[in-house]
Amino acid sequence: MRLPHAVWIGGLLVPALLAATGVFVYGSGVERSLDADVRSALQKAGYHGVVAVSGRSVVVSEVAPRSADAVRAVVADVDGVAGTEVRQAGPEQLLVAVRGGEILVAGAVADDAERRALLDAVPTADHRVTAALRLGGTLPIPPAVIGRLVSATLSARVTEVTTTVHTGHVAIAARVPDEHRATAVRDAVRQAANGLQVTDRIEIGPSTTIGDLNVEALHDSVNRLVNGNGAIRFVQGTTAWEGHGPVLVHRVGRMLLVAPRASITLVAHGTDPATATKRGELVRDELVGQGVSPALIAIETRPAPDGEYDPATRQVDVVVR
Repeated sequence: MRLPHAVWIGGLLVPALLAATGVFVYGSGVERSLDADVRSALQKAGYHGVVAVSGRSVVVSEVAPRSADAVRAVVADVDGVAGTEVRQAGPEQLLVAVRGGEILVAGAVADDAERRALLDAVPTADHRVTAALRLGGTLPIPPAVIGRLVSATLSARVTEVTTTVHTGHVAIAARVPDEHRATAVRDAVRQAANGLQVTDRIEIGPSTTIGDLNVEALHDSVNRLVNGNGAIRFVQGTTAWEGHGPVLVHRVGRMLLVAPRASITLVAHGTDPATATKRGELVRDELVGQGVSPALIAIETRPAPDGEYDPATRQVDVVVR
């Protein structure tokens, strides 16, 4: 039977259009809800990963290899999830710096178990260890090898040394007083590396205050720490901290102590220059409280006149040069 035109429009076409429109309008809301449910489930189960939701499909990346199957099962069990993909975290660069009585370890670990294994392997006698380790990657070499590398530099009595480790490769930079000490460092590191390729930038000369820390690597490590933990952000339109801001600044300050002459620029964002400047000053004051010289810190502002709806427009970035 042929339906009247009015019945066709009002009874069938309009509901169909509304249904289609509903998918478009509420789709993002469904994704947000599913995203929150997946994050909550992972947190309760004690797993870490970067969650991305498209429709009802979920991708969790930067997952520790040994946790991949468990994470896949947890996500698949969340109501509303139609498809699950788990991407394992890969090895990332690790920075180990020795400056006097301080050992800085910066980089990424897959999970808390790998973090504990690394810190247990690093010798701590007569040294303070600052760990700036984020979740979302794996160590480039086993913790035991990293511990041997640190022990090698300490046994050679080198007080200023920077070691950067990638998979299969170790780069070491140091300043030593004489050729005898340089040879001792090279031999100790090669023996500890146990077959890994070693590149050295060992210089002979008097020790300097700044040492020869790889500032570019330090900058990268600082930003991986900050951006991997929610950034140094403020509540929209205010100078109140959001999230883990003060904790992140405290950890950044500890990292910067190994480069006492590096220049630091705080790039502060805000709706207007006054708000941005105040936020930058708050971060600066926290860094100074950790022992960073205020003479080395500059503040640049990045106004956001269109508002702070994007989280990046209400944060402070740290640039190390």
